[in-house]
Amino acid sequence: MRYFCYGNFFFDDQELRERKATDVVEFAAFDEALSAAIAQLAGGRRKLGIDNVLGGPPKFVSAQGLQLIDTHTTAAFFRDARAVKNPLEISLLRSASALTEVALGHALRDAKAGMTECELAARISSEMIAQSGLPGFVVVTSGERSALADSYPTRRRIAAGDIVRIDVGATFGGYWSDTARTAFVGEPGKDVLSAFAATSMGHRKASAMVAPGVTTDALFDEAVTAVRQAGLPQYQRHHVGHGLGIESHEYPTIAASNPVALREGMVVNIEAPYYRPGWGGMMSEDTFLVTATGAEALTSLERELLVIPA
Repeated sequence: MRYFCYGNFFFDDQELRERKATDVVEFAAFDEALSAAIAQLAGGRRKLGIDNVLGGPPKFVSAQGLQLIDTHTTAAFFRDARAVKNPLEISLLRSASALTEVALGHALRDAKAGMTECELAARISSEMIAQSGLPGFVVVTSGERSALADSYPTRRRIAAGDIVRIDVGATFGGYWSDTARTAFVGEPGKDVLSAFAATSMGHRKASAMVAPGVTTDALFDEAVTAVRQAGLPQYQRHHVGHGLGIESHEYPTIAASNPVALREGMVVNIEAPYYRPGWGGMMSEDTFLVTATGAEALTSLERELLVIPA
């Protein structure tokens, strides 16, 4: 085994080197180490493409003798390659989704009026860790705050009559989950039930369509049209889902523009959120693996409006 090292980072590794016949090659700078490693792996070829998942320009372009491939070409190549998951990736995504559902289910089972959003978020986070996951985003919003998308939890106490919108994701082995559910504290009113029924219809209709060959714009139209026809005629969305993998939002985005046909092995999330400032917000979100003949749900937590004791 050969390691290409750079800079100063010390390990007490002499025993390992002798026992494992490990070859450590040291360089002063990252570019030098990268150039040497690529030269060995690529059999002398000197072209470099960067899958820059963190966004922004590449952090290095001057590795000795390397030709940096056009970033747009490289990004498109990796985007398409990452869209279809291999069996190991699917296994990791399945585990990430399962542990997140366990954490969310346990937290909702124990939720009660008087808890703060932060307390409920902490319960979810601790359960994720107990299930061997790493909390990524834990959105717990209640009352009028439930209309705030991707918001942080606060010390606001959950009270009777509140909508509680929860959108959470964790990583397992570097792969993400993304699951959302809505609860109500006490007996929900007709307006809440009506809005939830409408968004649930859009969510169910689009979820049922997931299959190879179905295009993302068709999924989007199905979800939005179903919500409007089911009771929210003014409903609008910019997307109703996205891919999932080593990022929480990956290609393809399930939107009206730039249609993409789903392929076997893709893992996508379907959602139809609704946000009404001054009133509240709600959503359900589930993860699906596109199979040869349709789709397999990687999430199975109760999708109906959940009730928290008042």
